[in-house]
Amino acid sequence: MKRDSINQSVQKETNLAVVLRTLRTGRATTRVELAEATGLAQASITKIVSQLIEWGTISECESVGTGVGRKAIRLRLNAGEFRVAAVRINRRYMITAIYDLDGRQYDVIQQRISHADGARASVERLVEQLRALLARAERPVMSIGVAVPGPFNCKTGRITLMSGFPGWNEIDLREILTGAFGLPVFVDQDANCGALAELWCAKEAAESDMIFVAADRGIGAGLILDYGIYRGHDGYAGEIGHSSINAFGPRCECGNRGCLEMYGSTTALENIYRQDVFDPMEPAPAAIDINAEWILQKVREGDPAAQRAYRKTVAYLCFGLVGMINTLNPNVVVFSDRLVNGGELFLETARQTFRQYLMPEIYENLRVKICTLDGDPMLLGASVLAFNQMLQTPSAYFQRENVH
Repeated sequence: MKRDSINQSVQKETNLAVVLRTLRTGRATTRVELAEATGLAQASITKIVSQLIEWGTISECESVGTGVGRKAIRLRLNAGEFRVAAVRINRRYMITAIYDLDGRQYDVIQQRISHADGARASVERLVEQLRALLARAERPVMSIGVAVPGPFNCKTGRITLMSGFPGWNEIDLREILTGAFGLPVFVDQDANCGALAELWCAKEAAESDMIFVAADRGIGAGLILDYGIYRGHDGYAGEIGHSSINAFGPRCECGNRGCLEMYGSTTALENIYRQDVFDPMEPAPAAIDINAEWILQKVREGDPAAQRAYRKTVAYLCFGLVGMINTLNPNVVVFSDRLVNGGELFLETARQTFRQYLMPEIYENLRVKICTLDGDPMLLGASVLAFNQMLQTPSAYFQRENVH
């Protein structure tokens, strides 16, 4: 009897989650449409909808329909009532924001950090930043989602290595933030968060199988397989930045040789540009700050030297993805983060590289695009991560007494 009770409880949560997820997508807005979209019995839908209305999670609005007979009542998810805090930690900055269930951003705070600050001091500043954000939130914040650079171990909840910024492997962000705010905290690799944002919020229909690539100073890939995130045993699936593309290359911080991060990142872009333009035995002119932003601006302006360095960097990045694409055969590869900011030259180079190295049958059916979500997709994805986890047990989060 006890086991039956547990099974019924789990099934109830599953059905609630299915209905909420379907309403969130807008694919169904009436009870009849919900039954058709979810495969649940009409009686079950009626019961679930009544419960969600009682909680204040959804509302009834105008009737719809034509012809004779009773018009169906449209249902609306009260997405704006449910808020989470989202955090993105980058090697250069920390950004926090408030989002609702529709992905609408309400407030944002950003501050720069560097390895000179140290990891622990950076986390202390993050807690202060979040405290300021939550203090001025218009509605209660239900949980916190955090996007971090990889490699990230989902079992230990720690960043394994943040290249160029040591000390993060000693930080348990979930424990620190839970202790500081008493809220559920969910942490994942930033490319996984970007993939979730693309899956939930892209204007096009959701893709069943996708590789989402975040390329800045680090490189990570979020893998969507059969509409769900694939993390692997410890969370390292998609950690392509520290996959070797040159077994005889220079030593990386991770201990490996010739890692993709050393060839296809914004750091690599800076190094390639300096090597191509300046005498390696002479320092670059002091008046020029050779950084990725400056080079990317030159790329967009059509500077030949900057474009040569950019083409080489993007080609390395895409070459590093070839094995993964051939293995997983996704519908689409979506690129994001700072390295994509070179204008049309990015996609042109990416497609040329894939055409050259991918299996022809895979290339012919592969879409290659740049993420077009508003704002920072990894930050938005941190909010999606939080809501996605909350929807595992809707009763714990979406009942009225749990929201207010």
